[in-house]
Amino acid sequence: MFLRSFQQIRTEKLTMSGTAKPLITAKTLQDGAMDSGRSALEVNNVEGAATVYVGNKDVTTSTGIPVEAGQYRVFPVQFGSGEKIYGVGGGDVIIAEYF
Repeated sequence: MFLRSFQQIRTEKLTMSGTAKPLITAKTLQDGAMDSGRSALEVNNVEGAATVYVGNKDVTTSTGIPVEAGQYRVFPVQFGSGEKIYGVGGGDVIIAEYF
């Protein structure tokens, strides 16, 4: 469920690893759009082979919110929080940013 309507979606495949990685598309990072209206972030692990964990820059497999293989989660996002959501785990996930 979205907290507000959106007009644009950006998607990107990210390869997760044991090191926390920002869950943000290259385009959003480049143009700074996370500060001007990103309202939700979807982490899609539907084709993944391993669980991905979502949290802050210090996220680990012990402290993160799990997105298990075959699942997805939508996280509401406040303005300016673009680079503050990270993921760790194995394999590829698709992220979708809603503006």
